[in-house]
Amino acid sequence: MEADYYVAALPVEAMAGLVTDDLTRAAPSLAGIEKLETAWMNGIQFFLKDDVPLAHGHQIYPDSAWALTSISQQQFWDAYDLRARTDGAVGGVLSVIVSDWNTPGPANGKPAKECSPEEIRDEVWTQLTDHLDRNHEREGLTEDNIYDWALDPALNATENGMDNGEPLLVNTVGSLSHRPAADTEIENLALAADYVRTNTDLACMEGANEAARRAANAIIERSGVRTEPCEVRDLVEPAVFEPSKRQDELRYRLGLPHPGEVRKDASRFVRRLARA
Repeated sequence: MEADYYVAALPVEAMAGLVTDDLTRAAPSLAGIEKLETAWMNGIQFFLKDDVPLAHGHQIYPDSAWALTSISQQQFWDAYDLRARTDGAVGGVLSVIVSDWNTPGPANGKPAKECSPEEIRDEVWTQLTDHLDRNHEREGLTEDNIYDWALDPALNATENGMDNGEPLLVNTVGSLSHRPAADTEIENLALAADYVRTNTDLACMEGANEAARRAANAIIERSGVRTEPCEVRDLVEPAVFEPSKRQDELRYRLGLPHPGEVRKDASRFVRRLARA
């Protein structure tokens, strides 16, 4: 297929398999793509008969074995009537992400990678309710309230456990030098994906969106088209995080552990005391 310009809008693991020696000679920045690392971060949704709003935002469970995060969806979709679209059966959706697929779960003793879809469902629900309903006081977090559930379709059960068709780019130390810009050294090739070097600097839809804007701008500039370029925004972080970032930077220079690791160890110690 011949065209004036090409945009490679592929995930990093797919693009790595397409980078040839000829491409890297023409665009040396593409050589680092194969060095970028991915990990599993996939989700499961619980469709609830009655909504359980939880917090107004994301929940993070830092001491959960499978590194869970979750969000209660319905509270953010006021104009979307779930019950009207599900014959009245579903009142809320609890979306959960599993970020650690290698640590055994406390309920079944198996890492998520080795579980069946049903075992993943049961283990995730157990870890969630252990964190959110410790005293059995929160209504709605019961098996009776689950209408249905759905595992990420990128996950497929095999004889040896789960297979993941959509691993996620992970920002590891030194990985920035391996991430190419959207406007490659090849005059008519641009990149649009979450591994591209962006202000967002994270594997997410916002990062992919920014990369696509940069790819469009590269084509606009190189083709000489008279039009306004896409807006590319800076990443603005809340000022409230600045003291913590400065503390982390100082601890790193002194060779001390991350503050989060210290708090995690303290939390484990307190729980051991409580069980003693």
